Amino acid sequence: MPKFINNKVMKRVLFTLCMVLSTILIMAGEKFTIGKYTFEITSPTEIELIKADKSVSSVNLSPTITYQGTTYRVTSIGEDAFEDCDGLTSIVIPEGVKSIGANAFMNTSLASVVIPESMTSIGEKAFADSCLRSVVIPNSVTSIGERAFEDCCDLASVVIPDSVQSIGKYAFHRCTSLKAISIPN
Repeated sequence: MPKFINNKVMKRVLFTLCMVLSTILIMAGEKFTIGKYTFEITSPTEIELIKADKSVSSVNLSPTITYQGTTYRVTSIGEDAFEDCDGLTSIVIPEGVKSIGANAFMNTSLASVVIPESMTSIGEKAFADSCLRSVVIPNSVTSIGERAFEDCCDLASVVIPDSVQSIGKYAFHRCTSLKAISIPN
């Protein structure tokens, strides 16, 4: 009899575990929109900002977003998220965001950006063809993607910390106003 009870208990535990895992898998990948922003759930506690309305101009992104009773941490800005947002002039990226995807801020009027200490990577063409004037890359960043700041014609100064291990090809290509750059040893 104890063997039967153990099997029954084991089946319940396995069933419960399967239900929990299936709920997590169903949620991952789910997309939702709040205001002018679309997010994608990437884990039970994290989301990625994947798209912004083209009308945004000044963004102070919250580090957490609550959706259907669950609070998620914003941990990345996805590929093309703000691409072609012509009116975008400034953004404060919250602490906790670890990566900026390819083309995320490409072809914007972005003149000012605050990059948090949690950031580890800046994707290809992330800020290409924007109006940035100066950039301070935090000590947490380890890689800058190819053409990340290409055609930022107003970019006059860049500070790159010792933490950066790789800078992609043409990262500062055609940055014609670039007069000062601090590069690590």
